[in-house]
Amino acid sequence: MNNGTALARRAHSAPRVVSPRNKVTVAFPLSMIRAEKPATMGPGDWISLARLTVSVIGFSLAIRQLARIANASQAVQEHREADREEAGPGTAGSASLDGSGSRHEERVG
Repeated sequence: MNNGTALARRAHSAPRVVSPRNKVTVAFPLSMIRAEKPATMGPGDWISLARLTVSVIGFSLAIRQLARIANASQAVQEHREADREEAGPGTAGSASLDGSGSRHEERVG
């Protein structure tokens, strides 16, 4: 398998990577540690939290409504398929749902 490039042979092996055995300890001076009083929420913070809560609730309701619509659409489709199977291929009329959701018969002939 010679494709025109020759591999160079190494005179010695690659150097080994050795991890250091000594441990490094980092110490911060005590002046860097500060004890501040806990932050209190102001009126703007509460308004922002209320907006976030309303957004989350609205989003979850929208997702729930979309799921209900999808399930209802699937149920109507299954109902129509069951009606077609019940009616059979040689019947004189076919039952269907009109735009209002009520049943009506269509006569062929």
